[in-house]
Amino acid sequence: MAKSNTKLSYDREEDILNLSRGISSQASIEVGDFIIDIDSNGFVSALEILNASENLNFNPELLNNLEKANMSVLYKPDYIQIILTFYFQGKEKEVVIPLTVDLGHKHSHKEEMIFA
Repeated sequence: MAKSNTKLSYDREEDILNLSRGISSQASIEVGDFIIDIDSNGFVSALEILNASENLNFNPELLNNLEKANMSVLYKPDYIQIILTFYFQGKEKEVVIPLTVDLGHKHSHKEEMIFA
């Protein structure tokens, strides 16, 4: 699991959650309130969730006390699936985000990241 340079931040006033791998982005894809940054190799480099408390069904206070998050990305030839696991106050909650986005991957590939 990749751990270096990852950053997790939540802006309570704007209700924006950001998970970044610290890698330069080549492009951004906006799908509703989800903004996915893509690196030069076609992999997710960051994820920004607008209206995070509503989209994730979390109380803003919980998001404000978020301790850690894991992001697992499954790349398929014609879609990606992002699985987020959030850890706060002794609790764990998983959120699955399926996206029909072709990032040019010819074969299935999975990567996992930890944000703390």
